[in-house]
Amino acid sequence: MSELTRTTSGHYRVSLRRSVILAPLAVVLVVALLMSVGRRAEASARLNTCSLSTLRFTLQPDGGLGHGAYRVLVRNVGSSACTLTGYPRVLVPLDDRRDQSVQRSLQRVVPPGSFAKVSNTLNSYAGGYDGPTPSSGRVALPVTQLAPRTGAASFTMVWTEIGPKACPVSVTLELGIAGTSRLWETTQFAFVCSGVDVTPFARGSSGTWH
Repeated sequence: MSELTRTTSGHYRVSLRRSVILAPLAVVLVVALLMSVGRRAEASARLNTCSLSTLRFTLQPDGGLGHGAYRVLVRNVGSSACTLTGYPRVLVPLDDRRDQSVQRSLQRVVPPGSFAKVSNTLNSYAGGYDGPTPSSGRVALPVTQLAPRTGAASFTMVWTEIGPKACPVSVTLELGIAGTSRLWETTQFAFVCSGVDVTPFARGSSGTWH
């Protein structure tokens, strides 16, 4: 604030001493506040990223019309909220031996260590993005926050299950989060006659977002 000081001649003059002192102080306080908010937001973002140890996967078969498909429900069983975004990490090992329970003419043996090709896609036969196409051609992937204990997200996996020739067999499915080496593994039998299309994490259990 400025001050009015009376002179000996009866006039008043304005003193800017307080303004000169307070203005820089206000700037410093505002900068400090913004930096504090930024640090808290950054820390919160780091803390809220889901880890594989707090997630549980449930596979729901959703195939048909010559396609194999799963809608995969991902539930947070941890005590803290966390977020998922982008595409999951999916590996589909292919069996290098014949399954004696399956007709030989239907299965193709592949070299040891083979995996089905996995492709990230916005939408698929079983779900994914079903909204309008933006003029830019780019679709923002959803950010899904999972509440503690009950929060859920989902994604879909689709492949061709029949073909004109014998197809490789998969008996194991491995799922995880991009950027991590750990994977959750389950036994699931499938004929994998094509690559596997995987959609991003979406809110809720439908595997679809708009």
